[in-house]
Amino acid sequence: MKQPKYLQPGNKIGITCPSGYVSAERIAYAVEVLQQWGFEVVTGNTVGNEYHYFSGTDAARVQDLQQMLDNPEIAAILMGRGGYGMTRIIDQIDFTTLAANPKWICGFSDITVLHSHIHRNYGIPTLHSVMCGAFKPETAESDYLKSLYRMLTGETMTYSTSTHPFNRQGNCAG
Repeated sequence: MKQPKYLQPGNKIGITCPSGYVSAERIAYAVEVLQQWGFEVVTGNTVGNEYHYFSGTDAARVQDLQQMLDNPEIAAILMGRGGYGMTRIIDQIDFTTLAANPKWICGFSDITVLHSHIHRNYGIPTLHSVMCGAFKPETAESDYLKSLYRMLTGETMTYSTSTHPFNRQGNCAG
């Protein structure tokens, strides 16, 4: 695997919407939080753009994502939202620059198509993570937002679960 570099303060995170529409107002809070974390934010042309259910025509969404993938100053790309639309454009995206210079691709839902394509064809890990729509003032201290920060910056993450009567002692491998 060719892993992207972890982010440092001052690195740029791009925000694009290659799938469904999301308002610029909804993205604004995510931008604010990312800036509080010490990152610069570059918003794409699809942010706040609406074309039927999508955040732009197929061509506009391809162009916006392609610019983010090709921009050497952008260290990570956070999707505005998922929904539907990535499957319509995945075959039109050129991954040459990403393959040579990996960056973190963050999102879920139909963005999973993008994750799968990148992992399978280029061996680059991506982050199945929250998207901009999950950034809300009432979730500012949530574990899922904190975990995105930890993943992007390479902090060690640990998980624990409480015991249960059905738990069995043993060893496993995966």
